[in-house]
Amino acid sequence: MKGLVNDVLSIFYPKSVKPVLIRSGLSHREIASLQAVGVTTVSWATSMEELNNAIVKKALDAGAVGYHITHVESHKPGKEEQHVMAATATFYHINHKVAYD
Repeated sequence: MKGLVNDVLSIFYPKSVKPVLIRSGLSHREIASLQAVGVTTVSWATSMEELNNAIVKKALDAGAVGYHITHVESHKPGKEEQHVMAATATFYHINHKVAYD
């Protein structure tokens, strides 16, 4: 019964997300102050490694310190045999007001 209650509660109270950090040397306070600031998509990858590398590159280009992949799907485009993967990811930046005040 407790598990069912927790499942129902999780619908109304989202769990905290721990993004994958791509910048090293962050303090505990900086990590605690991370906030979601943007979303990106990748829709052409043919492997999880390629997908992850594309998201990391986009995050670095955007100046993000972390990311969290929120959705992944795979499909065969047209008559081609190779599966194509698509993903959506959220970028995280340091909230400087919280981290340094």
